[in-house]
Amino acid sequence: MKIKLFAATAVLALGLAACGGETPAPEMPAPEASAAEAPAPEPAPAMASIGETPADPVAFMKTRHDNYEDLGKNFKVLLDNSKLGTPDMAAVSAAAAKVNEYAGQMGTWFPPGTGPEAGKTEAKANIWTERADFDAKLANFQAEAGKLVTATGTDAAAFKAQFGPTGGTCKACHDTYREEDKDK
Repeated sequence: MKIKLFAATAVLALGLAACGGETPAPEMPAPEASAAEAPAPEPAPAMASIGETPADPVAFMKTRHDNYEDLGKNFKVLLDNSKLGTPDMAAVSAAAAKVNEYAGQMGTWFPPGTGPEAGKTEAKANIWTERADFDAKLANFQAEAGKLVTATGTDAAAFKAQFGPTGGTCKACHDTYREEDKDK
């Protein structure tokens, strides 16, 4: 009975996550393990330091891709609001904070062994061969993303003025280091 209850709760939580629900699943006590139960799934791979190859490069690349998808969704919130006379500054602030958070992590998103040689990716191989330029572009993006967070705390005009420079530093990497997905 405990296993069925646990399974039903897990399915419900996954269903809510899939449709964007933000209601957390109720805390359930850990089920008692039995010899017949399957092992727990592996957690998502942690982002590695730049010098180490992750144990599972394909899973790592999926996590990187998912992070970029979420980054894109947050940039869309910013773009849409930048076009409004009266932006939703709460949404803008939350999206800018997420962009800044991801900008701070991106330096660890491209360790050795996670390029095109490891599987399908939109990351071009030159990220790894032109690392100094990539890191310089990333530092510019990080600086502008930090300024964006500050601007969103000021007013709509400051946000709108800073959005362009932030997006421009993001695009600078796309132009050089991103292969457009031709399947889209």
